[in-house]
Amino acid sequence: MNRIHRFFWLFAVPFILLFKGCSEPENELTAGSKHTLTSQAEVAAFRGGDQVHSVIIRGENITDLSVLNLQKVTELIIEDTGIEFLDIPRLNAVTAALTIRDNKHLKAIRDLGNLYFMNGTLTITRNPQLTDISGLLGLKLFKGTLALTDNVTLGENEPCASNDIGFCVIKYLMQSGIIDGQVLLSGNAPGSVNDPALIGEMPGSDIISYVIASASDVENFSPLSDTVMNLRITGSAITDQLLKTIASRISWAKGTVTIENTGITNTEGFFDQVTCEGSIVLRNNLQLTNPNGFKAYTAIQGDLIIENCPNLFFWASPDGNAGFSAIARIEGSLRINPATSMDSGGGGLGKLTYVGGDLEITGDRTKGEIWNLDTWYAWSGGIRHIGGDLIFKNHYKVNGLSGFQALEHIGGNVYILDNGGPDGVIPIASTPNQIGFCLIKDLLDKGVIKNEEAIIELRQAPGEPLLNVNELPACP
Repeated sequence: MNRIHRFFWLFAVPFILLFKGCSEPENELTAGSKHTLTSQAEVAAFRGGDQVHSVIIRGENITDLSVLNLQKVTELIIEDTGIEFLDIPRLNAVTAALTIRDNKHLKAIRDLGNLYFMNGTLTITRNPQLTDISGLLGLKLFKGTLALTDNVTLGENEPCASNDIGFCVIKYLMQSGIIDGQVLLSGNAPGSVNDPALIGEMPGSDIISYVIASASDVENFSPLSDTVMNLRITGSAITDQLLKTIASRISWAKGTVTIENTGITNTEGFFDQVTCEGSIVLRNNLQLTNPNGFKAYTAIQGDLIIENCPNLFFWASPDGNAGFSAIARIEGSLRINPATSMDSGGGGLGKLTYVGGDLEITGDRTKGEIWNLDTWYAWSGGIRHIGGDLIFKNHYKVNGLSGFQALEHIGGNVYILDNGGPDGVIPIASTPNQIGFCLIKDLLDKGVIKNEEAIIELRQAPGEPLLNVNELPACP
């Protein structure tokens, strides 16, 4: 090779490699098939395959997306359709953009029940009859930008008596930490707010929301009335005594009460003094042990979320006079993760028969003291109604499904995974002392699992293959 050629390749090769390396991410972002559906027949016949980049759905004769066979897509656009109620029950992932625009008949975004995770942008714009976006409540994590603009009947500001009213959906997602990004609001219903922080706050009202994050905040806490809307109490400086001080200044909380990242050890002195009429979130309170602030509660009007409070006890009482043991009904979801201190066969939830949303009891793979939920079942007949998903996983000693045999309704998916260890695992078929995975097959056959497209993931131990529910034997 002559000197000129050597000189050319010496400088050209790095640039070629750089160009090639930079082009690969772009190809990944644009990979997959692209589709435009313009009729109801095309929607019903759609089979996108495993890798779908974009789907555009357009046409006033399209009125029903519940039949759309689409699970994962990079970009989905729904525009200029005749849809009144938007249901896409199979959709479970959007990785870049979901746009819902210019649908002049659209009244409600109703069933996106499997859409748990979304990245990118969600744009809902120029849908003149839209009043209901409660279908977004199924989201578990949203990273990106949520924009709701020029929907002229959506979001009239009113107190958030329920999470599924207007923009109260957005407020709930923000307060629950589900939205990781920005929310843009403009041009919506008369009286709607443009600042997401003002959702549910009424001008001139003395019932407003508060955030208390320090001892000085507690000292300066002087609510306009004895009733607050949402109350968020956070920070390691918050002690049991400061929590009692807050409780001494209010009587009711109509919205969500969140206590997180604090140093409290006790729920007494707050929850037995303040009537909570909405959701309750206890999160990252590592020293919290005593649940007896709840011993007079028979119902929770929203969610009960207990996350990363590993030392919180679930004291069992057949008479319902300790901890959570008197609660019979939860209108929203119940999430306990981890349930490290749950013992006595789930007797700490011994009266509970109804959960309107998800029921999640997640354990700790290194420790735990429940083998099943047989005490719960013995005291109340066990859980009967789960409106959303059933999630029961990662328990150290669990080796049977007693507690679930009286179920009459599961509205979502079923995940029973990786339970058991030193005392065995959940058997496939029931034994005289253990209820096996065959129970889930029985529930499916009896129509207890209501969603025909429900995801059912069953596994005896980590690393093992998932069980096929249709191949399970009937319980003896």
